[in-house]
Amino acid sequence: MSKYIFRMTNEFLGFVGVSVLIVGVFFLLYNYFLNRHFSFAKIKSQQEIAFPLRLQAYERMALFLERIKPENMFTRLNFVDLSISDLQSAVISDIKNELNHNIAQQIYIEPATWDKIVLAANSTASDLNQSIISHQGLGGSKEIVLHILKNQDLNCTNNINLALETLKFEIQKYF
Repeated sequence: MSKYIFRMTNEFLGFVGVSVLIVGVFFLLYNYFLNRHFSFAKIKSQQEIAFPLRLQAYERMALFLERIKPENMFTRLNFVDLSISDLQSAVISDIKNELNHNIAQQIYIEPATWDKIVLAANSTASDLNQSIISHQGLGGSKEIVLHILKNQDLNCTNNINLALETLKFEIQKYF
């Protein structure tokens, strides 16, 4: 009888051990797939939120770069009645205000691209300021602006175009 009880106990312990092992394996697999599903859902949710914001940032920065091109900026500014110093102030403040208005967009844009955008803005302000100063002898602000627009010999145009190309390349890479 004691052999029989011993054998039943061993069988029962073996059955319990195998059962615990099977339940443990199922628990680990369930936990793995459940975590994987929630991770996928979390990533998908983040992408659904971040995608439109990032796309909007690229659009806004492309618009910014287009707005600071000298030919576009001077068509927006009423430069005819401005003195030369007021023209300088208007050009620089317009560029700085536009950049400050879009400063939060750097969160969604790669740092190297953002640096090119800032370089384009700063070089545009600097180039236009220098060009206005160097052409003071032409007369009033209207003549200076017309001369700048006719010659288009500013380095900032290259920086703006490079930043725009980088934005376009980056957006095609991500979207």
